[in-house]
Amino acid sequence: MRPMVAMESVGLEGSHLVADLEGGGLAQLTLDPALQESVEEALVAHRLPYSAAAVVSVPDGRVLVLAGYSKSDPSLDAAALALKPWAPAASVFKIVTASALLQESHLDPQTQVCYHGGISAVLRDNLVDLPAVDRTCASLSYGIGKSQNAIIAKLAARHLKPEQLERVAEAFRFGQEIDFDIPIEPSEAEIPREPLEFARTAAGFWHTSLSALHGALLAATVANHGVMPAPRLVEKAVDAQGAALVLPRPVSRRVLDPEVAQEVGRMMQLTTSMGTARRSFRDRRGRATLPVKVAGKTGTLHSRGLASDPALPGDRGARVLPEGGQVGYSWFVGYAPADQPRIAFAVLLGNPASSHVRAHVVARHLVADYLAGERATKRGRLLARR
Repeated sequence: MRPMVAMESVGLEGSHLVADLEGGGLAQLTLDPALQESVEEALVAHRLPYSAAAVVSVPDGRVLVLAGYSKSDPSLDAAALALKPWAPAASVFKIVTASALLQESHLDPQTQVCYHGGISAVLRDNLVDLPAVDRTCASLSYGIGKSQNAIIAKLAARHLKPEQLERVAEAFRFGQEIDFDIPIEPSEAEIPREPLEFARTAAGFWHTSLSALHGALLAATVANHGVMPAPRLVEKAVDAQGAALVLPRPVSRRVLDPEVAQEVGRMMQLTTSMGTARRSFRDRRGRATLPVKVAGKTGTLHSRGLASDPALPGDRGARVLPEGGQVGYSWFVGYAPADQPRIAFAVLLGNPASSHVRAHVVARHLVADYLAGERATKRGRLLARR
């Protein structure tokens, strides 16, 4: 039986983070103390109503960061904020849709579609050809990089059946239990059969929920050639008597064909090079702001205040902020380096609707801090050899 970690007991012991186990015992955690601290500080600095982040090592699934901060409810810990699906997947769900279009319908990433509108909504006329107003044509790859809703909705309406999208969502573990050292509340994806609502869902409009750790695992699946790593938080552990515990063997799962994962990854690189996260990963002259390429996907939605919206964390499960404003969800999931992935990550911010803080800003700092930590470790090893 897997021992469960008591997250509220996490503390630094020497150079490692450790935590008590439920029922007695002690675990050394996989968390990276320096990166965990820097991400926590970044979330606290923005003082948002709700925020969470997770970082997973690729391909072994070690969880390097599990962080959360809530100005609205400071009692909420990382488990409540990073392991519960309190936000819609929003346009992050386009990763699932693109995967389904390639794997189930064998669509070419460069398949062109002519479209209009789709900036902040999907309407019925976005799904049909209207030559008088469809003055722009672009590919599936462009649709992912720019998160263009009309492109994704139109391609899904034409080339996917609800059962196919549902099958790929389940393979990505939506609606499924994810085995972990702390209970993870399953993310959900309800795939409508009504054509317009189906297309809206495929483009990322509601009918889904997603936790920060699960978001990191979506990115890790693409980074890991279509295999979802089994996440683990415990490096080693002892029972209450100090005897070493035998930990369960992690089981990774094949989600996508390797070729499909590779194509989806190429689309996700467009997000940071010319798409919706370009401002964080490129300067005004188009030069990269990091020494490595990053693949990612943004997501943005505003709470509708409906009973069907995912419940915010905390005992109240409120759907509006205490000060009365609606929640604005901002996502960035991704992996780095894009050509030889070592980490996959997710940042989720629950903003006041008027806030301009975007998750990709925090994500860029996260990657920069990870790379700085790597450089420091390499320097330390070189000095140790002398």
